[in-house]
Amino acid sequence: MTPARPAGPLGVPTPEQPGRHVLWLGFPSFGHLKAGLGMVEELVRRGHRVTYVVSERYAAAVEATGARVVSYTSDFPQTITSHETATSMLVAFLRESYAPLEVALRAAADDPPHLVVHDALASDTAAAVSRRYRVPMVRTYAGFGTNEQVPQNGTEADPAHAPVDPGDPLLIDLAAELTARVEAAGVADLFAERMAGGDDVAVNISFVVREFQIKGETFGDDYLFAGPCLRAADFAGTWSPPPGAPPVVLVSLGTSVNCRPHFFQRCAEAFAGTPWHVVMTLGSGMAPADVGPLPPNVEAWSWLPHLAVLEHATAFVCQGGTGSLMEAFHQGVPVVVVPQQQDQVAIAQQVVDLGVGRSLSPAELDADTLLSAVEAIAGDAGMRSRVAELGRQVRTAPGAAAVADRLEAVMAARTIAAV
Repeated sequence: MTPARPAGPLGVPTPEQPGRHVLWLGFPSFGHLKAGLGMVEELVRRGHRVTYVVSERYAAAVEATGARVVSYTSDFPQTITSHETATSMLVAFLRESYAPLEVALRAAADDPPHLVVHDALASDTAAAVSRRYRVPMVRTYAGFGTNEQVPQNGTEADPAHAPVDPGDPLLIDLAAELTARVEAAGVADLFAERMAGGDDVAVNISFVVREFQIKGETFGDDYLFAGPCLRAADFAGTWSPPPGAPPVVLVSLGTSVNCRPHFFQRCAEAFAGTPWHVVMTLGSGMAPADVGPLPPNVEAWSWLPHLAVLEHATAFVCQGGTGSLMEAFHQGVPVVVVPQQQDQVAIAQQVVDLGVGRSLSPAELDADTLLSAVEAIAGDAGMRSRVAELGRQVRTAPGAAAVADRLEAVMAARTIAAV
């Protein structure tokens, strides 16, 4: 941990303490983390100090932005399996929201923040720091924003599972565990009236464009739809199509729910013997050998930079993560969404409603259906036109610079109010 720097009156930086200090609380999911790195990089470039509290497994990715990294141990599952229930996932999310409590409080004590930025799934620790130092909060959404007309997507458990039972012993035990943790950390007074969550924020940042947001017209100035905030590093990878310029389809299930060997085998079967060249990225939970022998027109990788492949792609088959979709639309590629989680069902419906792709439920997926869906979106001139327009909106979205402008305004307003 770096030595504490002296703060001037009311937290105004001294000459030895350039810029303002932003304490950032991420969520241990690659899609959530990656979405905000462009914002962090831009703040650091402008001379602000960013302390990023992140799980150990993602520390190296954040360090590349120039932020000061404070890591903690996270037990949140890297991949979500079909064995999880709505209750077990709720427990995992709530426990994770308090997991960085102690290290975040120590980091704030070393260098009191002017602003706390947190992922929408990491609100509890953020509330503790914000309340203690009486500084504003900013909430980020890796996907859709929420308001009175667009409810929170809920947990990432399979919607077919039984709903959460408030009387479940897992939840009762968790309440006792978290109460004890808050008391041991010396912040029980901050939660005397309410535990956490629901605190007002100065601004909400969503990493989709307003044009893709469900009921985007219902959101006011308290939301900034920044778009994907892509970094130069996101475009650094390379991939080249095989000779002969065959049509390319990219296949991926993202990073959270991707241990689906049968899905990838079905995709390989669908395109075997066709003119299509298939690129499959499997994620960290699987190796290419897990998919088995592949046809000569199919290649499988643990991971490849998607933007490099999408530059050459005609179609993208994916789970419907908003990060994946923003990259696809940025490159002007229509999609076939096969949702794997509850929130992705709503995302897939938005894709269909906007006419920029199709949706297939995992239950109805077979080789013929998948091939037909991909060929349909590839041959739909109207869809290609709509995707091109959405791509223009993604490429001209406010981006990281506009987010940094907004955060600087929030911090400046807070300093003026304090004076």
